[in-house]
Amino acid sequence: MAEPTPLRLFVSPSSCAGNRLVLGADDAARAWQRGARAGDTIVVLDNSGWELTAVVEWATPVGGEGRVVHRRLAVERRTKVSLYQGLLHPSDFRRLLARATELGVVSFTPVIADASLVPPTGDLTGTPDDEAAWASLLRDAAETAGRGRCPTIGPPMLLDHALDHATRGGLVLLVDPAGDRLASALADRPFSIEVFSPSPGGFSADERTRAEARGLRLVAPPASRADPIAAGLAVIGAIYGLLEQD
Repeated sequence: MAEPTPLRLFVSPSSCAGNRLVLGADDAARAWQRGARAGDTIVVLDNSGWELTAVVEWATPVGGEGRVVHRRLAVERRTKVSLYQGLLHPSDFRRLLARATELGVVSFTPVIADASLVPPTGDLTGTPDDEAAWASLLRDAAETAGRGRCPTIGPPMLLDHALDHATRGGLVLLVDPAGDRLASALADRPFSIEVFSPSPGGFSADERTRAEARGLRLVAPPASRADPIAAGLAVIGAIYGLLEQD
């Protein structure tokens, strides 16, 4: 019978010191809720790029300690893809975050474009009501997918501000049915890629013009589907397929 897969947990950097694992209240509560008990072997990640295997010595809902028995570099994809996603219905946006995290996306920026579905905002903060849950969703998805690092997510940005921010880096792509084939945009095999994926309805002609004026490449999604998160996911999956074939 195959050995059960060890529990994986992202923990605060302060939890890992030398060969000791010391869980604070929040990390201990999550570990306990996920079933960690004394004698268990678990894998902890502090988002520094290392993956630590530890044997739990004691565990409670408010604290716990263990002994680190193995340390190795966490496995992540070579190609670093950042996703700028036009705001969607909250349930679709949560699905997008989970699926794109499973694929390997390293960072997310919600984008407010002409066709964006801007969700209700908090009375005081002016931010989407469920924004506080995004980081936890990403952490849980990264643990489930066996990621070595947890993706980051920033606050929503207006499209033009996001375009200016993205063009400071490497190749920047905008997903549009009228765009080029993805393979031609990746001919130079870039290491870092920024992808702009639209809200339902796509980017407007004026938005496409402003994007191209900043040097963005328009690329067509590999397939057309009604699901509002399908186009962005298809492009991301195709990027990894084209650039990370062994």
